[in-house]
Amino acid sequence: MLDLSTLTARYRRNAALLGLSIVAMVTLCYALGLFSWLNLLCYDLHFKLRGPRPTSGQIVLVYMDEASAAGLHRQQSFWSRQDLAQAIGNLTRADSEIIALDMIFSAPAHNPQHDRRLAKAIADSNNIVLARISAVPGLGALEPLPVFQQGMIGDGFIDLPLDRDDCLRKIRFLNASPLANGQLQLIPAFALEVVRTYRNLDYTFDFSHPDYFSLGRADQKLLKLPYPELHINYYGTDDVFQKLSYIDVVNNQFDPRQVAGKIVLIGSSLKTEKDVFNTPFTRYRSQGHDFANQFGTTVANIQKAKEPGLACHAHAIETILNEHFIHPLSKTLSAVLILLAAAISQWRFYRQAPKRSATLCLLLLSAAIIGSSQWLFNHGHWLTAPPLLAAVWGQYLAGFSLQKVHERQRSEWIKGMFGKYVSTSIVDRLVQGTIAPDMGGQRQELTIFFADLRSFTSLAEQLDAHQTTQLLNHYFAAMIPQIQQQHGTLDKLIGDAILAFFGAPVSSAHHARQAANASLNMLSTLHHLKQQQSLPGLDQLEMGIGLNTGEVTIGNLGCDEFMDYTVIGDSVNLASRLEGLNKLYGTHILLSESTAAMLGDDFVVREIDRVIVKGKATPTTIYELMGFHDQLTSLQQQELELFAQALALYRQQQWSQAAQCFTQLRTLSPQDGPSQLFLQRIATRQHAPADPDWDGITRLTSK
Repeated sequence: MLDLSTLTARYRRNAALLGLSIVAMVTLCYALGLFSWLNLLCYDLHFKLRGPRPTSGQIVLVYMDEASAAGLHRQQSFWSRQDLAQAIGNLTRADSEIIALDMIFSAPAHNPQHDRRLAKAIADSNNIVLARISAVPGLGALEPLPVFQQGMIGDGFIDLPLDRDDCLRKIRFLNASPLANGQLQLIPAFALEVVRTYRNLDYTFDFSHPDYFSLGRADQKLLKLPYPELHINYYGTDDVFQKLSYIDVVNNQFDPRQVAGKIVLIGSSLKTEKDVFNTPFTRYRSQGHDFANQFGTTVANIQKAKEPGLACHAHAIETILNEHFIHPLSKTLSAVLILLAAAISQWRFYRQAPKRSATLCLLLLSAAIIGSSQWLFNHGHWLTAPPLLAAVWGQYLAGFSLQKVHERQRSEWIKGMFGKYVSTSIVDRLVQGTIAPDMGGQRQELTIFFADLRSFTSLAEQLDAHQTTQLLNHYFAAMIPQIQQQHGTLDKLIGDAILAFFGAPVSSAHHARQAANASLNMLSTLHHLKQQQSLPGLDQLEMGIGLNTGEVTIGNLGCDEFMDYTVIGDSVNLASRLEGLNKLYGTHILLSESTAAMLGDDFVVREIDRVIVKGKATPTTIYELMGFHDQLTSLQQQELELFAQALALYRQQQWSQAAQCFTQLRTLSPQDGPSQLFLQRIATRQHAPADPDWDGITRLTSK
């Protein structure tokens, strides 16, 4: 018969295998696109939950509607180009900034005179953007006739690709067309070309950035566009835009103020032309109508639920114009989030805990995923929630089922004595970033960061090995991100010490400021950690930090089997010495003179002393980093001025006056370590005769 320990081991093994199987299944389904339908459904629901948003008011829609077709006597499914020329003239005289025509002029009109009049109106207006189609089966591309191209200021393709559920959510920014010389011609989307002409940007692209490409010259306000396509950030239905009837524009029966300085889009809204689309806001609107008895009425309701293509272009233009882009999370990051959600779920739902607690955790995790995805969407990022929810719910159901089986197997052991449990060892996997093997050594100016915990050796003697490891891991987990958030590079962990540097491998002109920011943030983070007191010894941690800016040798050091990207040089040693001097001066962050000079006015520093550290022959001025300048209080400003005055008196050997200032400073700030140290020094010197050779430099004989 199996004993309890064997059953427990089997349960853990099965839990691990089952959890990994669910992770693999969800990840595989995600990679194969099996969540696509649910992802798109949630995408549309995000819009509905977010609701309509106000537009910039810079776009006006001119609909060629039923009233226009009847009033202008539209014949043979064609709009009169003579009427269109008159509409363009009226809009131009009303000071419209851009007039964009969502219609194709690839064939001549029955009356050549109408084409000539329209071409003249386009040329005279000098603000017309025309439409083209990239590819039509059996015909190829459809472009405006040359007579119209001569006067236009640009054209763009109006192809609107639908997702497989026949909903319009995105458009391509560009299409590539081969030229006779073997090169490629980049053709912009209709919406992109309208924005380009509206902002008067040159037709120049820069694809050098990995996250976006830009449109315009370097001396212009560049338009930054996300790869690889535009997810239309719908602001609602077409009701969010100002609309005019085409017949009113043709007959000049509109208020010129409605279009002055704005982008005017002209296009058809007739259902017979089938230029209507499902969008996230409109695709389900027909479900709100009662079912009609007649088939024709039902079809009409469905068509009313769709958005005219002209409005879809308007939403795309508004998205680009305001740069309110929706950025889908990368597949890599999404896969990482799936693994993370599954790992958290596996850790929680396979534990033998009360079912009510597990169910509450399930609901909280689900709410967190849904709420986070909606919050991210509201801020322009699309997180595909269904795979995450599938991972969480899958782990919950699997864990619940497995626990039921295990509980039946172990029920006969409930009355027995508990056996011995062998603790599972925790193996931390060290993840290192890859450094190119050809990154050879070079001399470079960097800011070196050295941090160490005060009296940690004596603290560790009060803790067992597990508590010590747990405490350090908790400490490092909080501190290292502060370095990385300021673009610092972690060199190594030396016991409880941290060696890092700023300014490499990615060069930065602000490496000293980044190091200072990281240092202050680490002190603040440590303060919050100590308030939690969640681990033994956490409230006793004190940190000292040394910063020095100077030239070092940086690069890969080691051999073929082991390489370490690190820094060496006197500047590294000085940073370590400065860190150690915090003990002497009772400070937390000490800077070299070179670092302090690069910080600027955003930080508060005070000169502490001039010292010659062990192993050096020349003195260096050291400073204390006090905090951020915008957080400086009037009392702290008074203390800084008083300390500077006291230090000047001290260097002039005016011991009594200096002691009086330092004492006054101790009254204002009892915890000020440097003042206490200088009072001790004055006590040993004030009764001695003045030394004409005394230079006020502190010579240190130990590290």
